[in-house]
Amino acid sequence: HWLRDDDDRCVLCNAGVLEDWQHLFFTCNFSRRIWSFLQIYWRSGPSVDIVVQRAMSSFGQPFLLEVTAFACWHIWKQRNGLIFEGIIPSFRLRRAVFVHDLSLLGHRFKPGLAPRLAAWLESLLYMSR
Repeated sequence: HWLRDDDDRCVLCNAGVLEDWQHLFFTCNFSRRIWSFLQIYWRSGPSVDIVVQRAMSSFGQPFLLEVTAFACWHIWKQRNGLIFEGIIPSFRLRRAVFVHDLSLLGHRFKPGLAPRLAAWLESLLYMSR
């Protein structure tokens, strides 16, 4: 391990915050940069249903679940890369790889949605320049 085993603080943001699933995936500064880039805004609410409805409404794409699962997996990989291999996470340096990997999900979508995913991903790359 590159980091101490007895340290429960988030390794991605240096804020000294206890790492729980909500912090790691949604409120950590590193994670928030990813959500902002993806144009998915998680606002608190009285229930998970309301939180998801708000995110769906602001996102405006029919593939919120797929993108959310992929982003969480990416965050988890970045965290583990730092802990177990000492790889410093950098979303800025990995944006193009992230978008490429996400584009590989296109074959899993209904035929009518794949072009919409491709157009959305293209817009992400254009915006990040």
